[in-house]
Amino acid sequence: MKKILLLSLITILVLSFFLSGCISNKIFQQLVKENRKIVRDKQNLLSDMSLAQKRIEELEIEITELKMMSGDFKTQRAQELAAVKKTYNDLIKDLKKEVQSGKIEIEQIRGSLTLSVAEEIFFDTGETDIKPEGQEILKRIGRILKDIPEKNIRIEGHTDNVPIGSSLRGQYPTNWELGAARAVNVVRFFQNKAGIDPLRLSAVSYGQYRPVASNRTKAGRAKNRRIEIILINRNLDLAKKMKQNLAQ
Repeated sequence: MKKILLLSLITILVLSFFLSGCISNKIFQQLVKENRKIVRDKQNLLSDMSLAQKRIEELEIEITELKMMSGDFKTQRAQELAAVKKTYNDLIKDLKKEVQSGKIEIEQIRGSLTLSVAEEIFFDTGETDIKPEGQEILKRIGRILKDIPEKNIRIEGHTDNVPIGSSLRGQYPTNWELGAARAVNVVRFFQNKAGIDPLRLSAVSYGQYRPVASNRTKAGRAKNRRIEIILINRNLDLAKKMKQNLAQ
């Protein structure tokens, strides 16, 4: 502001000199032009400062909201971990006999949970229909998993590396198809018999390509022939939208 006043005073003096014939018209016009530029720059600077201050205020509001969301997230995460822990304990208690025999393994790592179920629990060799005793176990598992709706359930079909026998090759050309059929049948059972929301369910086959033991031994191959039931995070908003679309 002092600079503008000083320049204005200079302009007045220059005008006086000009009127008295002591300065050329060209120099006078140049000084006036520079004076206008300084005033314009000053106005632009004030405008920029105003916008910057407004942005600072907006960022402060955003920071406050993020802090609040962070607190909500921590609470939600703690509740999620508690729910998964409860599910793990319920499964261990309900499937105690199968877990102790090694036919079912249950693993919990923070927010994730995996049940690895030996083939013989659900299926006869080379078959995809769930055995009656396997259905009873699936009902017990489904009853527990139904109570944790914030998680999706992925069913994975795994096999050993023994090629499909000639008698079954027409129906299941490779282990891919066998693993997929078994996974899908478990998914259908959860939906139709356990009453689990189908939007939570998915089926995938890994065939022989994700072994957990060596296929060189009989025991290793038996361990690789399995169904894995995995709890994964779900997008509730997406599920709701999909449900609305299905209802239309």
